Amino acid sequence: MGGLNRIHVMTGAKNFLALENGVSFRYPGSEHSNYVKVILNGKDLYDVEFGKIRNVKGVPTYKPVETMDDLYFDMLKPVFEQHTGLYLSF
Repeated sequence: MGGLNRIHVMTGAKNFLALENGVSFRYPGSEHSNYVKVILNGKDLYDVEFGKIRNVKGVPTYKPVETMDDLYFDMLKPVFEQHTGLYLSF
């Protein structure tokens, strides 16, 4: 997807969290979602979950929006761009 610095600069992403087999982060500017989790699965492919984090009366809530399994590495960038409308390159 271009690396954490590129993602931060191009999308305003924040709250990066290293997971055991992946990464998750929040990003502003998308109507559909504001959170993504990318996990390397046992097949050496990637599972991606897009979700929406909101504060309802001061209590954070999470709602999964879309999940995609078994993506190849070169599919991550186009899937992110298509789903969020945020671009990772000029």
